[in-house]
Amino acid sequence: MTHEKKIDYMRIATGIVGYGFDPKGLDMLVSIYELVIEKQEKTDLKMVCDIEAEVKKRADIKSRSELLDKVSEKV
Repeated sequence: MTHEKKIDYMRIATGIVGYGFDPKGLDMLVSIYELVIEKQEKTDLKMVCDIEAEVKKRADIKSRSELLDKVSEKV
């Protein structure tokens, strides 16, 4: 299953239980969850910070892409 599909399913699950997250927050939840499952007790703060940086990078790329799409529609 792709990372994007996992985020979509997490959006559905959190919505059902009454929690709302933005896409970046959902990405963070899925990414941290996968890290904890993979590393179990060996998860450390550096790993979590690395995940946070990756999520921020993906969110920035998506934001730039959406902005470019809006600009290109106007041209």
